[in-house]
Amino acid sequence: MTAEILSTHPAAAEPAPRSHQEFDEAELAHLAEQAPLSGDADRLCALGRLHLRQHNPTRAIERLDAALALAPDNADLLNDRAIAALMLADYDGAIDRFRHAIRCTPDNARLHCNLGNAMRDAGRREDALPHFARALELDPRMLDAVLANAELLEQLGRPHDALVAYRDARNIAPDDMRGLLGEGYALNAMKRHVDAEAMFRQAAQREPDNIHAVFGLALTLGSQLRFEDALEVYGRALALVPDNASVHNNVGFMLTCLARYDEADEHLRRTIQLKPDMPDANKVLGMSELRRGHYRAGWAMYEFRKAGGEAGGYPALDIPEWQGEPLAGKRIVLNREQGAGDQFQFIRYAGVLRAMGATVDVWATEALAPLLARADGIDRAITEMPRDGYDYYCPVMSVPHRLADEAIPARVPYLSADAALAAIWRERFDRAAGQRRKVGIVWAGNPGHHLDRFRSIPLDRLLPLAELPGLAWFALQKGVATRQLAECADRWPITPLDAQLDSFVATAAAIEALDLVVTVDTSVAHLAGALGKPVWIMLPAQADWRWMIGRVDNPWYPSARLFRQHTLGDWSPVVDELRAALAALGAGDSVS
Repeated sequence: MTAEILSTHPAAAEPAPRSHQEFDEAELAHLAEQAPLSGDADRLCALGRLHLRQHNPTRAIERLDAALALAPDNADLLNDRAIAALMLADYDGAIDRFRHAIRCTPDNARLHCNLGNAMRDAGRREDALPHFARALELDPRMLDAVLANAELLEQLGRPHDALVAYRDARNIAPDDMRGLLGEGYALNAMKRHVDAEAMFRQAAQREPDNIHAVFGLALTLGSQLRFEDALEVYGRALALVPDNASVHNNVGFMLTCLARYDEADEHLRRTIQLKPDMPDANKVLGMSELRRGHYRAGWAMYEFRKAGGEAGGYPALDIPEWQGEPLAGKRIVLNREQGAGDQFQFIRYAGVLRAMGATVDVWATEALAPLLARADGIDRAITEMPRDGYDYYCPVMSVPHRLADEAIPARVPYLSADAALAAIWRERFDRAAGQRRKVGIVWAGNPGHHLDRFRSIPLDRLLPLAELPGLAWFALQKGVATRQLAECADRWPITPLDAQLDSFVATAAAIEALDLVVTVDTSVAHLAGALGKPVWIMLPAQADWRWMIGRVDNPWYPSARLFRQHTLGDWSPVVDELRAALAALGAGDSVS
């Protein structure tokens, strides 16, 4: 979900206060029709400003350059000429002229603010900060500088500092909406969503048709996972700006979270019509195509996930990225990306690449490397960024796009557990379980995931499973959710394993020794599926794309069985279906 819309608090470079002779519009229009006034700097400057107001920077430059030929060190002229350069995206030219103007009048706060704006627009954000700071030293109550500095701090990922600056702006100009709106966005970035909501409601009450207030309110409602409430407010935003790409994009995301996929796709496609290169819309629509099994189109759009480059986890390497070239006799490294589950799912493609004649390595984290080294088709796992010795690299989730193949290599297992370690686990489990079926359970995923509230299930909600005979339960759960075991211990004797699951290799071996894994959508689901072990997966109504729509089986993992919510947040039908299936298992049915 994006926060991008229009500039919430624009602080564009502005002309310095005039020191030249003033002319009214009628006189300027008359002058503009006359031959160039080569010897009159005041009139040339005035004409240049007229052209700037008319958004004609090319014509303005003609007049301003002529004026600068007569007065090369005039700070006002240099400022206006720099603004004309900015209008043409000539950032270097603008920065040079603002610097020249500052050399002429070093203590001009407006010039320092304008230079900061130019550097920010040129992508030199860190370099811009000292110039906003200098402007504020010279004029602490210069509202444009306060707001520009606040916005830049927010862009640099410093929302706490931005919040202080926005509050300064509100103290300077309590009635200026930009400070109020900026405070709302900073609070939202700090995950103080309730406080942000209060700011945006105050702004929307003051100006009901202010798109920034309406958009910000919808954004923070979405951040609180109040999808229906957010959609209602986004509806107001669309009434104000019906052709705004960011609003359509966020509506599409909200509808996706509610599993209203057809409606979501309409808004995402409209987003792409309005702004074809918007990464979020392309990526989310790509996931929608993948969810529907439209792999060729989906993989192509899913490539937009890499738009963030190194900051988004996709560093550029000094190795050619594989585009689908023949691989016979070549060496390729598969780059890690996203979470452990993603890598377990996509490492299957190493076997496809090896069958094409490649030697395949994988660049993995220290935690994953020992297990991924055991995957079919992998020659070795490395943990340092690959530098040389490779013909190609490829992000692991980009391989199917480069293969341009609709088929999923679904042969399992393609990951293998350590046999000796699995034997140790099996003996331990057999001792504890006796003749009962051995079932591993995971009820919570990564608490930092933005949809964890919907993906995880409190252990006490699963208590109806505790009374089933013929089953021995073992907790594969790790992290803070293991504390819930103590709360349920007197009603559900689950053997905790977290202290012994000190690596993915250990977890894989434990899974190998079980009869069944029951889990929410987390890395354990993918690991069990990759090992070819029976895995029953509890899914929210809005499930991740790889679990498709409405299916109880899954093309990625033949050993998986899916138990789905019908309404987002309601686990009751899932628990009922699980209970019935587990009762049959405990009575002697085979795992399916």
